[in-house]
Amino acid sequence: MNNREFLKIYKSLLLEREKMNLLFNRIIVVLVMIFTVTATFAAENSSEDFGKICILTNKDYKIYSIQVAHSRGAASNFESVDPNEEFKQTAEDYDSSVNVFVIEFKSDGKRIMIDCGFGAEKDKLQELLKEAGIPNESISDLYITHMHLDHVGGIKDFPKAKVHIAKEEYEAWKTDSKRQNLSNFMRPQEEMHLFSFDEEFSNGLKAIKCAGHTPGHTVYNIGNIYFIGDLMHAAELQYPHPSFSHIKYDMNREEAAKSRKLAKDTFHGEWLGAHVPFPGTIMNP
Repeated sequence: MNNREFLKIYKSLLLEREKMNLLFNRIIVVLVMIFTVTATFAAENSSEDFGKICILTNKDYKIYSIQVAHSRGAASNFESVDPNEEFKQTAEDYDSSVNVFVIEFKSDGKRIMIDCGFGAEKDKLQELLKEAGIPNESISDLYITHMHLDHVGGIKDFPKAKVHIAKEEYEAWKTDSKRQNLSNFMRPQEEMHLFSFDEEFSNGLKAIKCAGHTPGHTVYNIGNIYFIGDLMHAAELQYPHPSFSHIKYDMNREEAAKSRKLAKDTFHGEWLGAHVPFPGTIMNP
């Protein structure tokens, strides 16, 4: 074997090792995400996984995590807003999801929903709610994290539910020409609750402004649970490296990165994300 052949084989082995390391890292991330499903629901709490529906239970409420669609996000759609960011992407794409969450309070059986998917004609939410034994009319309130189709498309499927949207988000939407098609899915303004971020809801839910993805993007918090909406589109990348924003979806990429960093520093507990790989959970210690 001459030197040229040896170098060719050596480079090939190095490339294979790099591929194996990348695969190993991705497996670790997936295992961590799976582990976090039960992390804060351990001991007196529990979780049940039925494929597209995962039920997280503690002493106060059940949370139904429902995957209405699956997707993958191309790595080329993510860029860091930090010029000093040293991390370089090696993945081609990232696992993603479209998740909706139902909170069922044990005290009175009341059910509320965080976001509502694309709508009955475009996703499987209605089918999965039926499978979970949750009639549409049992949802008393819809809490919208922001106004994009995969979050508001199903509003009309829940005619008895009160719709809550941050006033700042709604006002920004009214002047955004790129999102005006969403008017086909919305209720008249006077039929919705447009809240300010200093309001408190009677069920213990709190709304926190985490702008960037949209001007009034909202995270909802109850106890140590945070429903983070579209704070992340590629958890495998953006949780460890929050400076990476989606170049197409985040309206203000710098502000979105600041919101992710703020969340990591202050939202300690379980995160439930609309686009975090099913069942949508991340533990932020």
